[in-house]
Amino acid sequence: MVKKNKAIKFKKDPYIIAEIGINHNGYLNLAKKMIFESKKAGADAVKFQKRNASDLVNNLSDLGRSTGYLSKNEKDVNHKSKKFGTWVYPDLRLELSDKEYLILKKYCQKLKIDFIVTPWDENSVKSLMKIGVTYFKIASIDANNYHFCDFLASKRKPTIISTGMCTYEEILKTQKIFKKYQTPHIFLHCTSAYPSDEKDKNLRCIPKLRKILKEQVGFSGHGTGIAGAVGATALGARVIEKHVTLNKKMLGPDHSASLEFNTFKLMVDTCRKVHTSLGSDKKEFLKSEKVLHNVLVRKFVVRKKIKKGQKLNKLNIKTALTYKKDGILPKYYYKILNKKSKRDLKVGQILNYSCFK
Repeated sequence: MVKKNKAIKFKKDPYIIAEIGINHNGYLNLAKKMIFESKKAGADAVKFQKRNASDLVNNLSDLGRSTGYLSKNEKDVNHKSKKFGTWVYPDLRLELSDKEYLILKKYCQKLKIDFIVTPWDENSVKSLMKIGVTYFKIASIDANNYHFCDFLASKRKPTIISTGMCTYEEILKTQKIFKKYQTPHIFLHCTSAYPSDEKDKNLRCIPKLRKILKEQVGFSGHGTGIAGAVGATALGARVIEKHVTLNKKMLGPDHSASLEFNTFKLMVDTCRKVHTSLGSDKKEFLKSEKVLHNVLVRKFVVRKKIKKGQKLNKLNIKTALTYKKDGILPKYYYKILNKKSKRDLKVGQILNYSCFK
């Protein structure tokens, strides 16, 4: 049974996050435009990433020089691109200032969309505590970084945790940390490949992770389509996170593994419909089924002449379309079988309960 204590109470189910991440390419105007497009597409939240290089990197002199062109806008694409994994990390050109994050937070408040940020180091956590965020997010690479998880959980800010590259055993250790501080949280099943193939999504981990943790779970997808997000919703994922971009051809580390906003909107709409379609596990005759039922349903009629006192059997009765409101429905076959007729019944006569004892 899934426990509800210390769970994050999201305003929608599923709660859908547009992962802007670093796809703003370091430009505040692009970040704001992507927030606007995320809201327009139906996202409940946007998510960014914040790094303090001097805290994150042991020796900045070892970092190396950032190379590769970063598109200034969605039309600025005619440049040589770099392969995923060849970008310098962290790329200092992609970092927004604390002042810019405060501007983005206020813009999110104006648009009424939640503001989530992934801090990659302790100094970024401290800055974001001052700026204010709706939720913290822990990246997959830090989901088993227990030292950092302990620091973040101690802030008692509701936290979303991706679990790519982690085992169940490692995730359980992280869960203990958040339980220790009684910090509301949710884990997201994730495959940390950019982009991830369908064969590597392993969506069956979602119900298993929910069972192991005894908590609700979600899904963070890095594919180029919507299959993972839709499948995760069908499996009961409470959160869906997906990378977004203004143009997949833009130059930058994560654009190629992101969804453009027209596809993201399709994903949002489809996930909402799938969630609605899950409905209830109660199997019953629905009001919406009455029209077709009235057209197709058959009633019991006399197949062969039945004399008074004779028993009803499978040879002298059958079901047929009668186009009448009254009569006995097929599902009551065993209720009337072997009943004795009160009177003579002619062929084609519609049976009702007054016909037999």
